[in-house]
Amino acid sequence: MGRPLVDLTSLDLSRDVVSEQELRQLVPHREHFQMLDGIAHLDLENHIVVGYKDWGADAWWAPGHVPGKPLMPGVLMIEGAAQATTVLIRKTAGWEIDRFIGLGGLNDVRFRGSLVPPARIWFVGGRGQVSGRRLARFPAQAFANGQMLMEMELLGVQL
Repeated sequence: MGRPLVDLTSLDLSRDVVSEQELRQLVPHREHFQMLDGIAHLDLENHIVVGYKDWGADAWWAPGHVPGKPLMPGVLMIEGAAQATTVLIRKTAGWEIDRFIGLGGLNDVRFRGSLVPPARIWFVGGRGQVSGRRLARFPAQAFANGQMLMEMELLGVQL
């Protein structure tokens, strides 16, 4: 790993390509755990998804993580990347839309940078493997300000 799944500078990320209504059907998380504001790129042929979250200076986690220097928690980077990748899994794996896809595990997680609000974080999911009707393994990454912040292989499980 260590190489970006896609060159973000080569993509038009200026508009959402999935409607708000469809995004909320694909990813059921709400309130504090709604880690996606939108999907700016979805390439089903090449199996790439790019989603994003805008964090304001008043992000709910900022006062306590870490006082005086707010850093986005790594677990939230993982969750955001998992939610973006869920969109890709749902669009390519043929799994039932009414079944929840849970996080079954993580492999080779690496944090390579930090995010301080206000900032936009980009979540990228790439071509993975689906095993039957229950397990998916997909690479995922997070970026901000042109820097890779996190990368991993995630295991999604249809529940």
